[in-house]
Amino acid sequence: MSISKKSKVSWLRINIVRLSRIHFLYVLLFIAQILVYDAWNLIAPTAVMQRWIVVGGMLIVTTAVWFLAHNRTQNTTVYRALVGVLLLQDIGVASFFVYSERGMASRAVMLYAVPIIISAVLKNSRAVFATAVFCSATYVATTVSYFVLNFNEGYKIELYGEVIFYCVTFLLLSLLLSVIIRSRQNASRKT
Repeated sequence: MSISKKSKVSWLRINIVRLSRIHFLYVLLFIAQILVYDAWNLIAPTAVMQRWIVVGGMLIVTTAVWFLAHNRTQNTTVYRALVGVLLLQDIGVASFFVYSERGMASRAVMLYAVPIIISAVLKNSRAVFATAVFCSATYVATTVSYFVLNFNEGYKIELYGEVIFYCVTFLLLSLLLSVIIRSRQNASRKT
């Protein structure tokens, strides 16, 4: 195996281990939120139960990714798949929280920024852009489905305004990260 491929595999493995460690903190943040919201009776008991199930699932997936990232496989495909698992988990969690916090009225929209930023680990502008498009699609589907099922909680123009604003914001974030990725790639080529 060439030295550059070994260093790429090593670099990717180290970053996935770091990402999984950060995800453990992310899970702890959700746990703290659930405990505070439940202690102050801010959310219904069924919502508390649903959040505990989601957080438990996050903990299981994050632990599995962390464990598998510690294997010293010499295949970048395995590590890219682990990043993909984290991305899908984070998009699913963001969608759950957006839906459970009343769709377009949710403050959890910012959780979609997490998978977009994580995709930058792959050092591929297309991967970042694809993640932003996927986040936009799931945000639209989640918000519109909540609006259709709970049609008395807002106006259509408000729904479309929110959806367009956040989808464009996701794409702008991906473009900003792409600029950083490309500038770092150009800097590494010059050296």
